[in-house]
Amino acid sequence: MALTPTGPGRLRVLDACREGWIAFGRAPWPLLLFSLLSSLAMGACVVPIALGAAVLVMTPQAIDYPDGALPGLIVMLGSLGAVLVGVLLLGVVALLSTLGFYRGAWLALEGQKPRFADLIQLIRWDRIVINRLVLAWTAEQLVLLIPLGLVGLLGFDLQRQGLAPLLWWPLGLVALAWAVWFSITQTFLNPLCLFGNIKPIATVRIGILEVRRQWWRVLGLNGLMMGLMLVSTFASANALGIALIPVFICIKLAAYRQLFGANDRLELTRSRA
Repeated sequence: MALTPTGPGRLRVLDACREGWIAFGRAPWPLLLFSLLSSLAMGACVVPIALGAAVLVMTPQAIDYPDGALPGLIVMLGSLGAVLVGVLLLGVVALLSTLGFYRGAWLALEGQKPRFADLIQLIRWDRIVINRLVLAWTAEQLVLLIPLGLVGLLGFDLQRQGLAPLLWWPLGLVALAWAVWFSITQTFLNPLCLFGNIKPIATVRIGILEVRRQWWRVLGLNGLMMGLMLVSTFASANALGIALIPVFICIKLAAYRQLFGANDRLELTRSRA
């Protein structure tokens, strides 16, 4: 049976953690294997990015010499292409991983036991869902970065007038507060795109309107998960960090179902009936 109610309500952080852990326990090995493969795929995508960026840093030194200008230019273009290809592949892997993780967690929260084959099937390319995610992610970054960019321009103008040292800390604190507040309001952006019935760009506004009413509870939920991730990182337990990813997604999705309801817009459970 489903672990969370079907109607929106108040976020209960401890209940979300408990429900998410129970859901993860219904299919731990498929979720862990999927997390491992996703991490390996992302790591493979980072390799051309890192190599291309390293070559781009070193190539200008070769262009200073006439004999090395043309070869250096070719190497620079090839390195830039490697970086772009790596970024593109990383984005595709991130999209497919998001689909698999959240759809698998949804099935587990509905009382089912998804297998690894189910998770692989759940990452099938869905153009409508992919478009929703890409547009929502883009809108999120624009809403986040535009105010930060304006603050940066203001700081640059104040620096020209010799006032930046006096206002640097206030401006920095304002920018940090905005970034933290907005990031918390977008905690449920992915499930809103996948399971909500609203337009992609509107998901940003819905996140702000709904989460701000219980902002401190959502902050506590994120702080708990981030604290556990930092502990695993400082302990050099990379495997533990990979294992925590599906647990956190189950917990976050359980919290989402408490806030926004558990309507199965994708009809995942019906497709398996």
